[in-house]
Amino acid sequence: MKLTLTPSGQLQCDGTDVRAKPCFPLSEPERFYSLLDGEGKELALVGNPATLDTASGEALSKALADAAFVIEVTGIDSIETDIDLRVWKVRTASGVRTFETRFGSWPRKLEGGGVLIQDVAEDLYLIRDSEALDEDSRKLLWAFSG
Repeated sequence: MKLTLTPSGQLQCDGTDVRAKPCFPLSEPERFYSLLDGEGKELALVGNPATLDTASGEALSKALADAAFVIEVTGIDSIETDIDLRVWKVRTASGVRTFETRFGSWPRKLEGGGVLIQDVAEDLYLIRDSEALDEDSRKLLWAFSG
């Protein structure tokens, strides 16, 4: 498998455009990346990037750095249901954000009291300590936790 970056920064696997998605972003952040085509179909799995040739490893590393997007949530203002989506309005260190999750997608509890939420664009929202949230935020979060 040969990974390269196009001049525009698009990751390619053997000449096919792909995006790298970490399989276990919090528990195994340095291993196991799924290489997905434009339709979300897995074309390859990189179990350990250290086994790639130098150029492929650098291409993967740059693509992952450009794509990494974990937003830390400090409070929840509202969670509304809209047909088959939930619309979250949250507070972050950089201000108020709104995102959507699929109706059947639930926040994932992490060891140590954290919670991870993945939106429909596959961005990750992290609540480091759910008990540190204000009371209204905790009530909203637990009402929508599966």
